[in-house]
Amino acid sequence: MQARRSVAEALPYPSLPRARKSKIRMDLNESAWGCSPKVLEAIRNVDSREVSAYPDYQDFAERIAIHFQISPENIVITNGADDGIRAVMQTYIEDGDQALMMEPSFGMIPIQAKVMGAEVHSILYQSNFSFPIDQFLEAINADVRVIALVRPDSPTGTVISQSDVIHILRAAPESIILLDETYHHFIKETCIDLIKEFHNLVVLQSFSKAYGLAGLRLGFVASYEKNIQQLNKVNPPFATNTVAIKAGLAAMSDSHHLKRIIEEMEYEKAFLVEELTRMGLEVRNTRANFVLLRVGAQADVIHQELVEKNILVKNLNRLPLLNGHFRVSISTRNENEMFLQALREVLP
Repeated sequence: MQARRSVAEALPYPSLPRARKSKIRMDLNESAWGCSPKVLEAIRNVDSREVSAYPDYQDFAERIAIHFQISPENIVITNGADDGIRAVMQTYIEDGDQALMMEPSFGMIPIQAKVMGAEVHSILYQSNFSFPIDQFLEAINADVRVIALVRPDSPTGTVISQSDVIHILRAAPESIILLDETYHHFIKETCIDLIKEFHNLVVLQSFSKAYGLAGLRLGFVASYEKNIQQLNKVNPPFATNTVAIKAGLAAMSDSHHLKRIIEEMEYEKAFLVEELTRMGLEVRNTRANFVLLRVGAQADVIHQELVEKNILVKNLNRLPLLNGHFRVSISTRNENEMFLQALREVLP
């Protein structure tokens, strides 16, 4: 059977290497320090009745609401932030609608918009990866149904200022502003509070990065209550599972672990930037859990040679503004040193 035209014409998300477990994984911005011990304890304590019953999200939604000083009615639990993106696009986009976003940015956003039939218009970051607010505002028109922003962005690391987010919200009152805050823990800022003032704002957050729960697929959407009512029509009634919910509650209860791993990540990021600079390489620090590394015209060759040494980094060579670049996730000191040694061996 032929897929619907918008699906057939959409490009898939790049496939991932198999058997990643045995490799140094610095490609997907996962937490190298793992989850809180409280998470593992909570998982071990899940009993058979909880497994056989459908998950109950109420306690988790209330915990999130208390943390961000909003209402549980402002929240939808999702199967990771990716699923939140899907739900927003499915709720608000019809064939022929326009979607506006930045490039380069998280690849699932334009994919999900195109699958729903949107015409995607992308604005390039400036050559220094700063956000072109004036150009972006000029691109907003009455036909733009969804505007997508990632703060901080991946892979550029750009942090759009909150004042620029507000400018966009005010400039596009009839558009849904989708704000992906997957990396917000690393900048210690969130725009969730703005949902109280701006009813066209939808904020996504994930437990995959700083909390270290990528393998459990857990996230949520926060927005004005009437938006949540619409999103609940397309979101499955049991979007994620009991184990993930228990893990999320435990992760949120361990602020000490969260603070410690962010501090360790920042320390290791400074070490990695210093060592790469000493090697004479151009490296861009970011306020997220990765750096951008420019290796030049031989990026594809170097990337493959690193793979052969069981070192995985994200090759950005074919993305706008990022020719010759890798995105390198911050890892532990041992793995950072293994990466540096392998890189020294493969650089021309």
